[in-house]
Amino acid sequence: MNNTLLVPAVSAYAHGPFQDMVGYQLGTDEQGRIYAKLPIRPDHLNLHGVLHGGVLLTLLDAIGGRVLKAADNRIQSVVTISLSADFIRPVGSGTLYATGKVDKVGKTIAYVSVKITLDDLAGEVVARGHSSWRVFIQKSLTKLPNTAI
Repeated sequence: MNNTLLVPAVSAYAHGPFQDMVGYQLGTDEQGRIYAKLPIRPDHLNLHGVLHGGVLLTLLDAIGGRVLKAADNRIQSVVTISLSADFIRPVGSGTLYATGKVDKVGKTIAYVSVKITLDDLAGEVVARGHSSWRVFIQKSLTKLPNTAI
């Protein structure tokens, strides 16, 4: 797998201290699709030695927003409205990969499907989710006003 980690200085992929604290990185695969990669650390585990569900939710939410924002350069920002998740199998070690696809972008609401796999982009699915987003779209500057000449 020849994947490229994205440079954090690129404005569309800029991030804050929360991403650094959780420890995930963003990358693109050979087809240019965005993914998040997170090596599981001991501080990601719950008292039973299993990955905390909040870590999975964080990845589902983070990749959903990144994929959505990258889908249309008119989108200025996005905010999660809802996120539902299915935790398919427990994990205690390895590397997680989160990917997503935009299902629909409307005038103000968008829908995204996301999944998390283990140890490879094509690995076993450990969680999946569906999210809806409030999108803030930049108005087109190319449309002419409807005025009579």
